[in-house]
Amino acid sequence: MKFSAPAFLRTTLGAIALTLGASAMAQTQTLRIQDYPGLGNIITRVAAANGYCEKNGLKCELKTIPAGPLGIQTLMAGDIDVAFGPSEVVIQAANKGADLKIIGNAARDNIFFLMAGAHTETPNAAKGYPAVMADLKGKKIGVTARGSGAEFQLLDLLKGAGLSGSDVTIVPVGAPNTALPAIANKQIDAVMLFAPMDGFCAAMKVCRVIVDPRKGEGPKEITQLNGASGPMTVRGDFAQKNSATLDAFAKAMRESEAFIQNPANFAAVLKVINDTFKIEGPAGAAAVEASLRNSIGGSKFSLDPKALQHAADYLFNTKQIDKNFDTSKILQLR
Repeated sequence: MKFSAPAFLRTTLGAIALTLGASAMAQTQTLRIQDYPGLGNIITRVAAANGYCEKNGLKCELKTIPAGPLGIQTLMAGDIDVAFGPSEVVIQAANKGADLKIIGNAARDNIFFLMAGAHTETPNAAKGYPAVMADLKGKKIGVTARGSGAEFQLLDLLKGAGLSGSDVTIVPVGAPNTALPAIANKQIDAVMLFAPMDGFCAAMKVCRVIVDPRKGEGPKEITQLNGASGPMTVRGDFAQKNSATLDAFAKAMRESEAFIQNPANFAAVLKVINDTFKIEGPAGAAAVEASLRNSIGGSKFSLDPKALQHAADYLFNTKQIDKNFDTSKILQLR
């Protein structure tokens, strides 16, 4: 057989082309996803740590952004691909014309709860909500940021107890790492915040949870949010151009959810959290574990459309948005 250099060259070049093509197809797409200090976006953290993102051709890159409104702003600026924040914040932005699509949940149950400082007397605490809210009249109450989901829900709690925002002083305190010294040093009397602040309360005795919507406490305007309280949201143009990528992301999230919701995996989930957010010392470790136990049940990707519409209806009924808003037009669940 004669050796044909041109034939050999064509075969070699063809093989190289196929290899390059396969490599290009195998390249993972990066999704930049909002996270929070603390326990944050548990379902995405576990998906990234356990390789579910990589398995589905993705790199899940978490970006810490400590407030819902800032997350939406960052999303609209194109600096992240997936925002994670309260449904009220997403609906308000969409109502103002932002082109947003909700693809699923990062947290089904309410992510905020109300805590009183150890120095704050709450004689009505044993009576529960709404009676306990009277103990906070005239007090300073912290929220993540002004205009945040935490503030909206604090106003809901006050209204349900016959009070209003003018009956308290609302103070922005940021995430748990900055809210903790504020309440420990008595700069604020109470705080509406997210995990692991409840863990800090339990482990460090500087505060205590007095209203927990995750347990059905509070007005129905808040408790009926359970099911759609912390959606994951993308820009409309991004959803249109990246349908396959978002389908892959949804698969990774569901694998992560299944792992998280298996009680046998609690220690492994706790390790993921500790690897990404660690508080030194026995009290810090106890705080993170207690907070995770309180929050883990809500780490689910599925979203209840009725709960989302309830959020919009309440915003309209309380004049926080100027017209009825049909949330079905921003739903693009995977």
